[in-house]
Amino acid sequence: MEKGVYIKDILPGGPVTGLFCVGSKRLLETKNGTPYLAITLVDKSGEIEGRVWDEALQYDQKFAEGDFVSIEGEGKTFGGSLQLKINVLSVVRPDRVDPSLFLPVSPLDLDSCWDEFVRFAKGVKCPIFGSLLNSLVKDTTFVNAFRTAPAAKKMHHAYIGGLLEHSVAVARMARAVSRLYGHLDHDLLLSGALIHDIGKIKEFRYDRPPIDYSDQGRLLGHVALGVSMLEGYVKRLGLDAGAPRLLALKHLILSHHGQREFGAPVLPMMEEAVVLHIIDDLDAKLNFLGRLKDGLPEGEYQWTGFQRLFDRYFFLRGRNGCLDEPGGDTKDRGDSGSFQQSLWRGAG
Repeated sequence: MEKGVYIKDILPGGPVTGLFCVGSKRLLETKNGTPYLAITLVDKSGEIEGRVWDEALQYDQKFAEGDFVSIEGEGKTFGGSLQLKINVLSVVRPDRVDPSLFLPVSPLDLDSCWDEFVRFAKGVKCPIFGSLLNSLVKDTTFVNAFRTAPAAKKMHHAYIGGLLEHSVAVARMARAVSRLYGHLDHDLLLSGALIHDIGKIKEFRYDRPPIDYSDQGRLLGHVALGVSMLEGYVKRLGLDAGAPRLLALKHLILSHHGQREFGAPVLPMMEEAVVLHIIDDLDAKLNFLGRLKDGLPEGEYQWTGFQRLFDRYFFLRGRNGCLDEPGGDTKDRGDSGSFQQSLWRGAG
């Protein structure tokens, strides 16, 4: 079945006919008690909020989250954000749909990103860290998963290849900070930057939209999963698990969220751990703000919609790209508020 219009091409006032995946669905009521459906629609170019105002109760019984739906409607501006007013909706069988059309993908060249990751890994001189990283980049199963995994469900780098993109960006900053502060352990910081989020290849499932948590991702989280993966490679390589350098690397993984309430089992207690937390958080925030900029018309600085996780608006220069506002005025169902905050403040 043909895709039709992509979300990034939807314009205010323009007609919309296309195939989308339902990321979330909520049956709500207006102030006067009239039911309506609030739907998040997804394709590989992004996501958009949709509203079904007529016959909401009937439509609510026809489809579920994760279903593919054919939509007829029009773009509308509401509260400074683009929404889709849905006039007609019908469910489409999964066997008629190419799922690759509906998962957002990193805008970067992932082959080039992977080449850069490998160059960073080969540049680590510490024999212990070098052995670990060399084992990782030669593990085909790991490589395939790491190159495609998202870095989050929603908040930052929430698309195919997002984990690789984010890890390389953090490694670039680790190298820059090491050059400015020469007393830092460059190999430790760079190694931590490259693998601090490796547990995310198990934390998320992304075989079809929407990106969501796996069972082990919800039960354990990527920090615990990442440390477990590291320990597996250490054992496989016959390394001394109690070696001070390995303990330091494990500490960087465990502490990179910065605070316990944001998902860090321990607080950063080494200079390199403090740096990793800050640069990890910085890249996540800039990616989030970049997506907000994509939701604004190109030109002068403008206000975004209200961002609940920050309790503020942002004043940004638009980039006229994908028209979505991640995190704006929505609640990620199934996750507690504190965990949502950790996705932002613990970033990664």
